[in-house]
Amino acid sequence: MKNLFLLNNKGYVLLEMLLSFFIFTIILSLLFTPLRLMLDRQFSEKELQDMEWELFILELKKETKMSQGIAVANNKLVLYVDGRVVTYEKYGSNIRRRVDSTGHEVALQGINSVEFTMQKNGFQVKVTDRFAMEKETNIRSYLMFLE
Repeated sequence: MKNLFLLNNKGYVLLEMLLSFFIFTIILSLLFTPLRLMLDRQFSEKELQDMEWELFILELKKETKMSQGIAVANNKLVLYVDGRVVTYEKYGSNIRRRVDSTGHEVALQGINSVEFTMQKNGFQVKVTDRFAMEKETNIRSYLMFLE
């Protein structure tokens, strides 16, 4: 009689299913936290790229105000500042700044393409970043341009 009572499995299937569902729920909730952090990190990288773009434009505007001449040649921006030639050009996935064709200062990083275009009262900078977002701005100057 005792053996028949011990071999009776009524209710254990339901308990096993509830326990398995509980463990599955815990594992699933633990997976959501790293996934959310990874998605937030990508969003943060986009925000960081936007901040870098803003800083790049502010520095470029500041240097443009101090320049005595501006030119665009071979998709390179050339500024003449205090007798020096400052060049902005694409280098790999960066825009680098060089003074008198020496040095390597990264002005903006993580870009796919850059295009400098002369305009009537200044120049335009158009960038496509690593997130395939296009950014452009017009920088104005009231100098006599070298062409």
